[in-house]
Amino acid sequence: MRNKAKKSERRCEHKVFCAHIGASPTAIGYYALQVGSDSVSELPDANKAGYIKTYVAFPAINLSFVGVHSEYHRQGLGSYLLMDAFSKVAKVAEFAGFYALTLVSYDEKSTEFYKSLKFAIYSENLQQPKMLYPLEDLLAVVRAGQ
Repeated sequence: MRNKAKKSERRCEHKVFCAHIGASPTAIGYYALQVGSDSVSELPDANKAGYIKTYVAFPAINLSFVGVHSEYHRQGLGSYLLMDAFSKVAKVAEFAGFYALTLVSYDEKSTEFYKSLKFAIYSENLQQPKMLYPLEDLLAVVRAGQ
């Protein structure tokens, strides 16, 4: 997945961010962000309020890739990477409008991780569900952490 993220960044499809220990060139974790949209029809009715009802698609920032080196699993690096992503997404929100941070969960374990961080499932594919974090909620988390 890391090589795929690097290739897509070279094509300007994603922006990849890496975590390193000190000056080490070895990445211990990474994530990628991408601007996109998704179908409003996939949103639960509760999320279709306001301006979202008038559009076919909702604008979003997509968290495309997330990875943590196996030596660093279960040490908080994944949460740290996501909070860093939240900060960057909040910065984008200063200059552009969008509805949410979205992602497609890779498996059941990652789905539970994202749920623990308050991401909500909005697709019917329960094996690799689409999940979102509304921008309004994300901004509140970032403000609380500052």
